[in-house]
Amino acid sequence: MRPEDHLSIGLFGGSFNPAHLGHMHVAQAGLRDLALDRIWWLVSPQNPLKPKQPSYESRVKTVIDLPLKPRMEISPAEIEIGSHYTIDLIKGLQSRYPLTQFVFLMGADNFLQLPKWKNWQDIMQSVPVAVIARPQSPIRARLGKAAQLYQNYRIPEENSHALQYYRAPCWTYLTLPLNNLSSSVIRAQKS
Repeated sequence: MRPEDHLSIGLFGGSFNPAHLGHMHVAQAGLRDLALDRIWWLVSPQNPLKPKQPSYESRVKTVIDLPLKPRMEISPAEIEIGSHYTIDLIKGLQSRYPLTQFVFLMGADNFLQLPKWKNWQDIMQSVPVAVIARPQSPIRARLGKAAQLYQNYRIPEENSHALQYYRAPCWTYLTLPLNNLSSSVIRAQKS
């Protein structure tokens, strides 16, 4: 038996250009509010929807520099699987770890953009999804295309601690205290 067997693992992917405490806020919600066993930070080698990113290694370092909590780790799964697409990552992980319950974590800003992702409906059909409120789009995300199409599969926030036990498609929206940090603001301040 592998250590991942029979665990619930939150998949928290992103460019992390750079990673910041707003990202930590999302990851902590996975452990605390979703009652997940672990969070895997998945630094994207290159987000297909974004311009060329700084090196993978430099962005991984920004995650390493965060005060990662116990039960959080950086996973090289996206590089090992060899795809830049979330659906390929999820399918690859489910194949490698058939006894693990994965939950996909994303900020509300990404949930609003989800219909632009490759095979986005397959993502919703493959794993429970936890959407964490972000200051830029807390209401718009709940009214977006993905939210509308999957409105009948939304799990009430008060049941979010059990999301890992629901069968996809299912999702929840966590309205935590908002964290205003964003990677684009941090990059602009450094320029």
